[in-house]
Amino acid sequence: MRWLPRRRAPRRAPAPDPAPASPLALLMGRDEVALAGRRGRRLVRGRRVLVTGACGTVGSALCHRVRRLEPAALCLVDKDAGRLARLGGELAGLLDAELVTLAAADVRDAAAVDGVVRAARPDLVFHTAAVNELAAVERDPCRGVADNVLGTRHVVDSAVRHDVERLVLASSDKAADPTSVFGATMRLGELLLQTATGGRTCFAAVRVGNVIGEPGPLLSVLAHRISSGEAVTITHPEVARHFMTVEEAAGLLLEAAALAEEAETFVLDMGSPVPVIELVHRYAEQLRLPEVTIRFSGLGPGEKLAEKTFADSERRIRTAHPKIWGTRPAPPPAGLPQLLDGLSAAADAGDAERVRLLLRRLLPEYRPVRRPVPSGDPPAGSASLCDAGCSPEPPGL
Repeated sequence: MRWLPRRRAPRRAPAPDPAPASPLALLMGRDEVALAGRRGRRLVRGRRVLVTGACGTVGSALCHRVRRLEPAALCLVDKDAGRLARLGGELAGLLDAELVTLAAADVRDAAAVDGVVRAARPDLVFHTAAVNELAAVERDPCRGVADNVLGTRHVVDSAVRHDVERLVLASSDKAADPTSVFGATMRLGELLLQTATGGRTCFAAVRVGNVIGEPGPLLSVLAHRISSGEAVTITHPEVARHFMTVEEAAGLLLEAAALAEEAETFVLDMGSPVPVIELVHRYAEQLRLPEVTIRFSGLGPGEKLAEKTFADSERRIRTAHPKIWGTRPAPPPAGLPQLLDGLSAAADAGDAERVRLLLRRLLPEYRPVRRPVPSGDPPAGSASLCDAGCSPEPPGL
């Protein structure tokens, strides 16, 4: 018998080390999701796009994203004329200046909104204008209704009137079984889309979680507090929130515009809510300042211990994107337009208690959590901290 020499297996190159997770991925406890690639370009290229709330955190990121997708025109709408001019200057340097138009308008003004939409003739509208500060809306529900409900109504009505092809609303995960006035106003915005279906305009809503990254105040405020040795005040030891990057939020709006068929609500699969205390400790480690003082102030009015992305009554449906889920909510309540007229009148009159009462009538799933409302306005830049489960001030202030 002849023995053959053992054949040595060819040497394999060592497997490359996995790419290190980004700082934001480490904070969120998951990888960032790539969104709105080919679908986004096919949707936007050669189309006329209008963005309300263009100077907001998500709105400005969306505008920069859209300009890279070669739109035929981009109309920026915001009530802050100064910030609007700066954003327009940024985009005009990256896109042909004649393709960018600026419209200083408040969505609460129905005539102004209609004039902008009529002049811009958009194919796609992304409605991101809103008061996104949970604590501020809880203190002043009339303002929340005026911006988040009536403002949305004006944009939707104008889109239908001028045959806009698609409209996407930036909603919030706080709209799922809302316990706050802010969440209730976001849920009503979603219902408004359903009442307008049946015509040429296709609608969709996107529930956005707490946004981190740049631009955005959350991490900058945390960085200042941690690096200066100030205590970070968290509302509760077990409070948890869904976090997403600015780019994910902008990409999700574009994906929703491409996926929409009949006023669905879309949600990014963000995994389990992240304990806020863990996010603070992780961020302190990234700043190489592992020692951080944390205090607890107690949950504020309308705040949940943990957010969820779907209401208990909603059924999740898969979409063409593996990381995006959708739902088709139940039909809106009968007589919604008339009830909204009453809500509008109460908000105009500054009748906060009647606004709260009508919100409960409009939304049986709204279960308000009434805790003492802190007096005074929060410090600048602190609202996002509150909404993320952090408090702007130590207990007692």
